[in-house]
Amino acid sequence: MKFTLYATAKVLPGNKIEVRDLNLEVGQTVEVVIVISESTPDSSFREEESLSLKQRLDFLKLPISERRRILKRQAETMLEYYQQDSEFKDF
Repeated sequence: MKFTLYATAKVLPGNKIEVRDLNLEVGQTVEVVIVISESTPDSSFREEESLSLKQRLDFLKLPISERRRILKRQAETMLEYYQQDSEFKDF
C-alpha cells in the first residue's frame, strides 16, 4: 500500500535536503518529488509568516462555521492562483 508524505524542507549546506519520518524504514525505497517555488516579492514564503502552534490552536477553537468561512476564502484564492499558473495546468 502507498501513502504520501508531504514535507517542507530547507536546503542545507552542500545543497542537501534531509527528510525524516518515523514511517520510513532503513533501506526502504521511496519516490521523492521536489517542487521548487518561484521567489517573487509578493508570493515568496517566509518563515516568519508561518502560523505558530498557538495560532493554529486558536484557529481550531473557532466555531466550525467561522473555520469553514476562512478555509473557503483561502481555497478560492488558491483556485485563482492555480488557474493562472500554466505550468500547473500542464502538470
